[in-house]
Amino acid sequence: MGKHEFPTPKAIANRIKAKGLQKLRWYCQMCQKQCRDENGFKCHCMSESHQRQMQVFSMAPDRVVEGFSEEFLESFLSLIRRAHRHSRVAATVV
Repeated sequence: MGKHEFPTPKAIANRIKAKGLQKLRWYCQMCQKQCRDENGFKCHCMSESHQRQMQVFSMAPDRVVEGFSEEFLESFLSLIRRAHRHSRVAATVV
């Protein structure tokens, strides 16, 4: 590709992929997988690995939700400890 040519759609897509984490609009929390667009997310939801994860969830939904809640609580408290070391803040303000 020359210096003054516009990048191809493939080149643009590769640059986006190289950036790493993108908007979390298309994120499957059960599989911890991020998709780039609606079509990718739809394909992921129909995949065998996602269906297996959903079966695990349906067998013990309380345990899975509890795990997500514990993970959130730990990361939230860690954030508060780092960002507001010497001051009191309301949890709804953070």
